[in-house]
Amino acid sequence: MNRHVPAIRKRGPSDLPPWLVRAERLLIEAVRSIRLLGSVVPRNAPQERARIVSALENGQAVNPRWTYARTDHTLLRKALARAGQRLGAENHPVAQLYAARARELEVEAALASEAGTAVLGALARARFRSLSPQSAGEATILARRWIAEGHEALAAGAGGAEPEELLPSDAPIPGSLLTRMREEVGRLGLPFAVVVQPSLSALAATGERHILVAAGRMTRKEDVERTVMHEVEAHAIPRTRAAQARLAIFQIGTARGIDDQEGLALVLEDRGNYLKPRRKRELAARHLAVEAMDGGASFADALGALVKEHGLPVNEAVLVAERAFRGGDGTSPGLGRERIYLEAYLRVGEHLTKKPTDEGILTSGQVSLDAIPVLGPLVRKGRPTEPPSAARV
Repeated sequence: MNRHVPAIRKRGPSDLPPWLVRAERLLIEAVRSIRLLGSVVPRNAPQERARIVSALENGQAVNPRWTYARTDHTLLRKALARAGQRLGAENHPVAQLYAARARELEVEAALASEAGTAVLGALARARFRSLSPQSAGEATILARRWIAEGHEALAAGAGGAEPEELLPSDAPIPGSLLTRMREEVGRLGLPFAVVVQPSLSALAATGERHILVAAGRMTRKEDVERTVMHEVEAHAIPRTRAAQARLAIFQIGTARGIDDQEGLALVLEDRGNYLKPRRKRELAARHLAVEAMDGGASFADALGALVKEHGLPVNEAVLVAERAFRGGDGTSPGLGRERIYLEAYLRVGEHLTKKPTDEGILTSGQVSLDAIPVLGPLVRKGRPTEPPSAARV
């Protein structure tokens, strides 16, 4: 006979089962300590980026000489392993969500500890593995189609189109990415500071309390508006809602929740007509760069293929290869997180076509599709991208 399953209501620590109190304390601290994406950003990324671009323009193939600030998470990993075992033994569906996230965070802690080593690649495959060979194959087919479409469309329009106005991403002027991001965050009253991060390879990224904007990147208006929408609606608003939720699992994230959130972000881009040829080519190039890396290609090999086979400009190709190999040394595999994007885009898009009301659950925090049946009843159903209110979800 099953044990009694306790009700979960977050009113105060004394109202929660002991296993939940312990799990939330540990996992919140783990998320704040690990900061995986920050740990795999090279300390010398801007300098190496400039050196690699210069070498490539001079016909030289070079690998990066990245350096990292590693943190030893040995004790935290042991604590997460023990928590995963304890939580897995609890007869409550919410406990299983915490257990799965504890195990995932253990892998992420290992990744953060091994930045810059040859060990990182194998760990990254375990964390960002495909859910199935069929899903992986569908994502690769899409990547190949998108990069071909993007190349053809941009080549066809290269001769006649008027040059677009380009603005520096971090310029404090009207229309720049930095200005527009600050405007939107302020308009919605979101609790995030928008700051410039010189090492960032992406145009922007959202953390726990900050939205980071890349420095010195020349951007088009459509890139600015897409990036603002992507970071605010798919990341900042869900994080703000998560902080108001009954359970900390919304803030901690469920296993694969971050992955499905990236898929949702691309679904929102598609819905907003932001998935245009240039953007499709970028996403496809990232996926194919990771595939090449997984197949044994070095940074220089993958970079050469992006330029010669897929026609990417040198500056863009370097950024794509940097994202694929970040966390590594350029010879052995890096994080390869970009392998999840297109697969998650297809998965989330198909799910929301069948169950559109689940979007309100996905935007309540870093929630995976698999966690919806358990967490759905705890979510206030609001419009998917409405600003969070002061009321608790």
